[in-house]
Amino acid sequence: MAVCGISFLFSWVGLCVKVVAVARTNVVTCTPNTPLREVVELMVERGVGSVVVVDPANPRRPVGIVGERDVLRALALGVDLSTPVSQVMSKLLVAVDAEAHVGEAVLAMREHNVRRVVVLKGGELYGVVALRDIVYNIPLLKEVVEYFQARQPAGASEGR
Repeated sequence: MAVCGISFLFSWVGLCVKVVAVARTNVVTCTPNTPLREVVELMVERGVGSVVVVDPANPRRPVGIVGERDVLRALALGVDLSTPVSQVMSKLLVAVDAEAHVGEAVLAMREHNVRRVVVLKGGELYGVVALRDIVYNIPLLKEVVEYFQARQPAGASEGR
């Protein structure tokens, strides 16, 4: 019998770890009128996979997000790089509260088929959390696997 699946790990860890513990708070932002070229430059310079698009009147209020997939789709369609990012950003903003558990963030990602969610605190932009942030920054995941492996009867996972 297999030790446990990744869904179990995320749901178990999600009961313990809050999003605030793994969210990246150095969020790269732009406004809706920012040219796509500048957004791509920001992504490359800052080494990020997405830029949160914020309301110019309130930079703590996200209105969209543009990720690598959005940029690739725009380039494939021949969109000019001077086009405002508002024309290519994802307007469906998947967000979770900073105090939510990691499992809730993973479920939101799965439900909306995205790899990252915007994190809000008090209704304002707090950070971004990507699936890789969860995997790489929760040492507990490794500990959980080791815990169950140590308690698994000898040969129980053979043939699987």
